Amino acid sequence: MKKKYLKTLEYDKVLKKISLLAHSEAAKKEILNTMPYEEFAKVEEMLLDTADAVVLTSRKGRPSLSGIKNVESITSRLAMGGILGNRELLTIRENLYLARRTKEYLRESNPEMDESGKRIKEKLQELFINKSLENEIQRCILNDDEIADDASHELFGIRNTIRRKQDSIRDRLNDYIRSSKYSKYIQDNVITIRNGRYVIPVKQESKSNLKGIVHDSSASGSTVYIEPMDIVNLNNDIRELEAEEKEEMDKIRAELSEAASPYTEDLNCNYRLLVFSDVLFSKAELMLDEEYMIPRLNRNRVMRLVKARHPLIDKKVVVPIDFHIGEDFTTLVITGPNTGGKTVSLKTVGLLCAMAQSGFPIPAREGTEICIFNDIYADIGDEQSIEQSLSTFSSHMTNIISILKYCDDKSLVLLDELGAGTDPVEGSALALAILEQLMEKGCTTVATTHYQHIKIYASVTEGIENASCEFDVSTLRPTYRLLIGIPGKSNALYISRRLGLHEKIIKQAKGFIDNDNTDYEDVILSLEKSRQRIEKEKKKAIKNTRETKTLRDDLDKQLNRIEGERKRILNEARREAEKILSDSRIKADEFLEELKTLKKEQQGAGSARIEAQFRSKYKDTFEKSKMESHVNTTNDIIVNSDYLPKAGDDVFLTNLNANGTILEANEKTGEATVQAGIMKLKVPFGNIRQIDTAKRQKETISGFSVKKSAKNPSLELDIRGLASDEVDIKVGKFIDDSALMSIGEVYIIHGKGSGRLRTAVQSFLKNNPHVDSYRTGNFGEGESGVTVVKLK
Repeated sequence: MKKKYLKTLEYDKVLKKISLLAHSEAAKKEILNTMPYEEFAKVEEMLLDTADAVVLTSRKGRPSLSGIKNVESITSRLAMGGILGNRELLTIRENLYLARRTKEYLRESNPEMDESGKRIKEKLQELFINKSLENEIQRCILNDDEIADDASHELFGIRNTIRRKQDSIRDRLNDYIRSSKYSKYIQDNVITIRNGRYVIPVKQESKSNLKGIVHDSSASGSTVYIEPMDIVNLNNDIRELEAEEKEEMDKIRAELSEAASPYTEDLNCNYRLLVFSDVLFSKAELMLDEEYMIPRLNRNRVMRLVKARHPLIDKKVVVPIDFHIGEDFTTLVITGPNTGGKTVSLKTVGLLCAMAQSGFPIPAREGTEICIFNDIYADIGDEQSIEQSLSTFSSHMTNIISILKYCDDKSLVLLDELGAGTDPVEGSALALAILEQLMEKGCTTVATTHYQHIKIYASVTEGIENASCEFDVSTLRPTYRLLIGIPGKSNALYISRRLGLHEKIIKQAKGFIDNDNTDYEDVILSLEKSRQRIEKEKKKAIKNTRETKTLRDDLDKQLNRIEGERKRILNEARREAEKILSDSRIKADEFLEELKTLKKEQQGAGSARIEAQFRSKYKDTFEKSKMESHVNTTNDIIVNSDYLPKAGDDVFLTNLNANGTILEANEKTGEATVQAGIMKLKVPFGNIRQIDTAKRQKETISGFSVKKSAKNPSLELDIRGLASDEVDIKVGKFIDDSALMSIGEVYIIHGKGSGRLRTAVQSFLKNNPHVDSYRTGNFGEGESGVTVVKLK
């Protein structure tokens, strides 16, 4: 595509806006040089990559890629055996660091992610990681000018020697400064360096009193800088050591350069992939921040824009347009008053095509489709040239001639004010001829015009359609909405009348207009009024439909809520019935066992009489089981409707079939906070029964004594630190006691550790007859350190 036409559309300004989102200068430059692609597969690939980047960015944020540096000149030097400087080595380290962090960013992504995001991972899989080289450069090179002391043992030794000799020189020079013999000759009590050698400032007139070498003098000439003779050798030693230091630093740089030289291609690949990543995530950020979207692509030469916005106009003020072309017509003629939005619509269509073909998201809504054009041609605005003495008309015609020469059936042609700038009759005829020529070539064409003949032509010709930018005649303001299928009206006379132009002049003007034109304009005005009336009715219908849908949705929610409540009540009733049945079976089994024992004791004598006595004896127990099956089977519960729970009471919770201790009772809300094992929960007063602790010490049934703890049955057992061979005894007793107390669910705390105790516990639970099921604790329950057991 030619940059000239893209610049006409202000594509360069769009690129500049997007480039501000890039982290690195290299990516900014890459975005600014972006051109639309013409291959369907390439555009599709770029848009899919952008969609993947959007998924990653929305889930994890974008990776930081600032600091990417171009390494191509550096790797060229390495390939030729050159030795790199500090800055060049640091550039390699920075790019290696960014490559490693980018790969870690991708590796840390959700491993269960769907197909989204995998494309980028595959493309960035080639990022080269060399942590040892990265670390070695970081260890040795401090900044552009410094190498670390411990970059090598030799460098460390040389610098230590230099520091010792420098300290020795300072001590000797300080002796001169403090000396009563020489202090009167010293200008300032400071030690300084001139030409790399340590010196002291001496008064000009006293320089002969201090033997040494003069290295410099002050600007005024009043001070000379002298190196005393007895430290010349020390300074010479330092100079020699500094030469050795430089040689050792060159050696370190050479070693680091040699270590990097095998990876020149990898380093170049890293640079390209990092820039690619920065550009890609900039596109993703554009989409997330600016409410852009990824358009669908098609091969059918169809373009459809839904609520499309001009990317350079503030989204808070721009009026979105709906646009389509390519199905029933390939040429669209947009008419309407000036400043109504025709040119903005034209540019929006061209810009969004160019952006999509460059792999950028576009400011539109779902349902938008884009086809691929080999070229986008645009003749928009006044491009007259003073140097070439071209008028506005001549400038447009020169441009159009060039477009007609090169355009074809894969071109998008955008023409603003076609045929304007000359005699209206000739201009209109010329515009029609140009449109016909573009249609013959098969171009997709969008043109704006004011000419009446073109509106009429579009109304009766197949393959071409009218459109207009809406104008509200009641407010004399454009709405900027694009209306396809309806020709526009200039409204010049109507606007003039509303602005106060005398009616006589309006009538005279109408007299000068051809009757056919007047009739056509009146038809357009009538159609526009009918359209606006239908539009209002449509909005009312849509509003009523929405309200109806809202009411229907509310009713559905209420029905679902009622159905859910019904199921909940049925489930609770079912569970309560199952519990009653279970308790009754347990009690019946106990009675039968006792009956068998009594029969054996009596050796069968009078068994019928004994059975009758037994049934009579336990008649009340059976009745109580029927009447109060929701209360646990122990005899320590007091059924008292006047009981008000208070803090410290031991109670039975009928809804959980478990015991607990009241921590706090709130009479206003009718709820108590209860500690039940490891759980702390709110329980309504109606689900709380008082426990008579005096009766809980001992239960007696038909002469058989069952001892029970005066404490509440615990819902948890802590066996941390227990030996594996003790698990069966400890856990077995806990499960038996819990089953006896009809506790539904208990917690066994074994800790995480090596998993030894957990395995032993769960092996025991598999074969225990009281266990219905068991599971590892969830988040907040102790996770793998706890096994939750559901009892039968």
